[in-house]
Order: sequence, then C-alpha cells, then structure tokens
Amino acid sequence: IIMKKQHSLLIALAALLTLTMSFETKAQTKVWSIGPEAGVSISKYGKDASNNDFKPGAVVGMFVTYSILNTYAVTGKVLFHQKGASFGSSDTKQTLNYIEVPVVGRYFFNKEGNIRPNIFLGPSFSYLTNVTNKAGSNDPENVGSYKDNYNTVDVRVTTGFGCNFRIHKETYFVLDGRYTQGITDISKSDGNKIYNQSFALTAGV
Repeated sequence: IIMKKQHSLLIALAALLTLTMSFETKAQTKVWSIGPEAGVSISKYGKDASNNDFKPGAVVGMFVTYSILNTYAVTGKVLFHQKGASFGSSDTKQTLNYIEVPVVGRYFFNKEGNIRPNIFLGPSFSYLTNVTNKAGSNDPENVGSYKDNYNTVDVRVTTGFGCNFRIHKETYFVLDGRYTQGITDISKSDGNKIYNQSFALTAGV
C-alpha cells in the first residue's frame, strides 16, 4: 500500500511538473515580427536655435519587433528620416536627411486581442547623409560642405504611443505616433547649441 501511495505521489508530481513546464514554455513564448514602415514627420530646431518653424518630411524604412510574454517587446528600426526646419523670414526650408536607428521598449496594455495599444520609450541613433536648402519655389540645392558645419552623428530620445490592429491571424496593421528630442548638438559652430526636434506618424504591416 505504501509503495502504491509513493507511486501515485510520483505520478502526481510528474504531472504537476509537466504542467508547470508547459505553462512556463507557453508564458515565455517569444515572437519575432518584421515589416515595412512609412509615414510623415514635422521637425524644427530647438535649444538655442531661434526664428525657425516646423517643416514636413518623409519617414520610410523597416522595423523588427521581439515580443516577450505578450506584454513587453523591443522594437528596432532602420529609417530614412527627413528633418530640418523652415525659416519664414527668408522663405527657406532646410532639410537634413538621416539614416535613423531607434531602439525602443514597448509595453502593451492588453496581452492579446484584435486591437493592442502600447506605449514606448528608448534611444535613437542617427547618421547625417546630406543637407539641402530650398528657397521659395526653387529646386532644393545640396550643401556640399555640410560636414564642415554639422555633426554627422545625432543621438536622441524617442517616446510615443502605438496601436496594433489585427488584419489576418498573426498579421497586424501598426500605427506609431512619436516625439523625438535630440540630446546632442547638431552644429559644429561655437557658442549656441542646436538640437533636432520632431513629431512623426508612421504606419506599417
């Protein structure tokens, strides 16, 4: 009888262990997702910059998201992002074109569902590829010596709100609205410090 009880106890413990391992495996499921992304932004210069206004720009690229426990995720992106500012007094728009790599942590408000709102925060690293000036209705002109006046590396903090809409099984339509604040001086001139500031709205699948 004692042996039967021990045998039954071992079976019960094995079943409990199997159930626990199964639950942990399911709970720790990690999901990769990748897709294209495109949108628009408005940007201007901040800190010591004066007499400048927001100008529109384009955002396009790819994103990769690594999800953990259906609640948290990490998203990395590679984007072509147009920033800069407009100057109303001279009717000039200056565009700084960057290759931007934001890496943000996400928190989803619900673990599953057809609509999944989330918030995100993280750093963003950018490399300046070229600068153009556009005066009035004239065509944009490349600034050939832009590296003499602008730092090519720009570090920023980005934060925002996103929402994922299920459109087919594991496929989601993704909307991100974000604000990005530069924390490094983009100008090589002595004295005043100039930071990038931008708002962007992007969509992806």
